[in-house]
Amino acid sequence: MHIVKVGLALLALVTLSACGGGGGNASGGVEPGITPTPTANVLALSVVDTSDVAVNSISFGAGQRIKARYTNAAGVPITYKLVSFSVSVNATAVTVAPTSNQTGVDGVAYVNVSPATASTVGAARVSAAADETTGSIDVGISATSVSLSSLALGATTLGAGGTTTVSVTARARSALASGVPVAFSATCGTLTPSIGQTDGFGVAATTYSAVKSDGASCQGRIMLSAVASGSTQTNELVVLAPIASAINFVAAAPSQIYILGSGAAAQSIVSFKVLDAQGVNYSGASVIVSLTSNPGGVGLNAPGAIGNLPLTSDSAGLVTFSVFSGTVPGPVEVKAALVASDAYAVSKNLSVQSGPPSQKFFSVAASTFNIEGRDYQGTTTTLTVQAANRNGTSVPVGTVVNFTAEGGQVSPSCTMTMTLGITSCAATFSSQSPLTSDRKVSVLAYTEGLKDFIDVNGNNIFDSGDTLVDMGDAYRDDDENGTYDAASGEFVVKRGGTLACPGAGGDAPSRANTCSGQIATTVRRQLVLIMSGSFAAFQLQTVSTGQITFVLTDDEGINPMPAGTTIASTAVDNTPLNNLACTAKKTFPATILSTTAPGTGVGITLAGCASGDQISVDVTTPKGNVTNQIFSIP
Repeated sequence: MHIVKVGLALLALVTLSACGGGGGNASGGVEPGITPTPTANVLALSVVDTSDVAVNSISFGAGQRIKARYTNAAGVPITYKLVSFSVSVNATAVTVAPTSNQTGVDGVAYVNVSPATASTVGAARVSAAADETTGSIDVGISATSVSLSSLALGATTLGAGGTTTVSVTARARSALASGVPVAFSATCGTLTPSIGQTDGFGVAATTYSAVKSDGASCQGRIMLSAVASGSTQTNELVVLAPIASAINFVAAAPSQIYILGSGAAAQSIVSFKVLDAQGVNYSGASVIVSLTSNPGGVGLNAPGAIGNLPLTSDSAGLVTFSVFSGTVPGPVEVKAALVASDAYAVSKNLSVQSGPPSQKFFSVAASTFNIEGRDYQGTTTTLTVQAANRNGTSVPVGTVVNFTAEGGQVSPSCTMTMTLGITSCAATFSSQSPLTSDRKVSVLAYTEGLKDFIDVNGNNIFDSGDTLVDMGDAYRDDDENGTYDAASGEFVVKRGGTLACPGAGGDAPSRANTCSGQIATTVRRQLVLIMSGSFAAFQLQTVSTGQITFVLTDDEGINPMPAGTTIASTAVDNTPLNNLACTAKKTFPATILSTTAPGTGVGITLAGCASGDQISVDVTTPKGNVTNQIFSIP
């Protein structure tokens, strides 16, 4: 009865307020002395399961929801209001859907909440807002058990070296699980990638290749596996045995060999590779090797063996064999054919050369021996090498000749080319520091080749009974004393010979007691270049009324003037009363040529000259330096 009375009293109060009576405030304000009721709204969030029971964490596929209850301060539900949701902390770990919803008659709005992937663990914060009111909740994320579907194969039978797709679908409970790492493996072959990740449809895919890491093909029954979160699925496919279907030429090393007995390389290692239809190395293939071009005496795996050679490809698909030269130069072609098919290949660029350079047929020359190099750097001369084999015919194009110099600078090497059937090459020498004390620079040209021998039996090869012209190590004879001087650091090409033999200098320096008794050697030639000075000295002068003679050297008196130096003479007639006109009729030579002689003899023929007349001589170098000498007729 008391409750009814209170209710009636409240109703009467509301009625009076609505009518503006009872002495109330007409403006609707609160009467003095009365405390107002709080007006702030409340947005409370919780995580619930499908039965609307609160839970502490979420897991993938479990169907949890964020529950937002929107009320006023008195706890009265606020209905049909839009509530917006977002992940405010660790946003990549959790998804909410939809991102907004409307409260119902109970003031509650729901949205689904889920880990971003089945493998996500940790925590996130979900926030919500309605009108000016906000709320948030921290959400735990628990690990989710994943199950895999059967392993799906694009094909269950593959040819040798073939490929196929492999895929599996992951589910967490009944939901498709994205972002789950799946490890793939196979008992033979490769999977790319070996670890995949499920996409938005829960599918992880990879590609299987029936090729081993070493390039060989798998064959037979192959087991494939997929593993994720303790769940494993397997499937099996069959790879057919490979079939040899192609063969390719690989290499011939070296590609140039020399006739038997030349002392140079007479054997080349040749290889071909067998492949299956997928381009994968094929082992165990039967191959027949034969000579299709033979200049004479070339053999397979043995000198003179010209018959077909049966071989079997190794684990890398290779067949490898030797080609031996004969006694006739020319191109060689080798064919390798698969026994089980029509496939074949032929060698390329393999040839037998007539022979390497011979010491007897090796020469070097300078375009200018006496260059104006004492006082100038950068003055050059060209060094030309010509080489032939022991029969006097051209050596292989591409033969490299090396150089070394006592002073100045020389090109390190030149490479033989052929012009009009003659093999030669050229290098450049340039004056620069260091200058030798005598201004003479020894330059050595050398390459691999053969010693001379007397072919007693006339078979064009060096064998028993022939006479070898033996020689020791090549060296650069800097002091030109005919002896190798280790103490002065003379350049040497050591070959390891220890047999006793005399040494030599000159144009073919040979180190004593380093002979080998073998035909192979370092063929060599030495020449001496002169760094001439730029000013002249007149030596051994003779003067008469009919002739002047002298020896012209550079001003140090030990070397000739540079090549290209000119000599000009002019008569000065100091005796006009004798009715004779003194003239210098001829100067010989008028120009200094390339020479290694220490001086140049010069003669000037005079006519009509008498005692007291004079002859003026100007010596001008290629660089324009002039030395003048006045000769007085006695």
